[in-house]
Amino acid sequence: MTYFPDLSLYEYEPSERVMLNIGWLSIEHEYPKGLVADVVVDALKILCAHPENQMRGYHQCEFCHALAPSVSGGGDGTRELVLGSAEVHIEGAGKTVYAAPNLVLHYILEHDYCPPREFCQAAVHAVGQESHDELTVLE
Repeated sequence: MTYFPDLSLYEYEPSERVMLNIGWLSIEHEYPKGLVADVVVDALKILCAHPENQMRGYHQCEFCHALAPSVSGGGDGTRELVLGSAEVHIEGAGKTVYAAPNLVLHYILEHDYCPPREFCQAAVHAVGQESHDELTVLE
């Protein structure tokens, strides 16, 4: 997978919308680590059930070599979400749109990735959850 720094302009696929990158991680680059609130993880489990830019094939996680890791998600938490072949696009404050590989959920759960606060807030807001002051805690 291609590496892009968090909050850089999205250029992976052509898009009519201006978007910012989140979670395009690589083993060759450091990334922020910390705890992410359950409400953010739960929101991403819902959002990842509605992928954007679905690709053929799967990206293998560079950190643990998992191919197509899966988690339970969706609105009721029972849908198997296979990660590594699509993106999630989330509109945040001021019409900012964030584009993340759906592996962002795996990175958070398995590799302690801590996305930017504004992305976490946008995810929680997108699924209609209450905003929380403590969405992420950097280590």
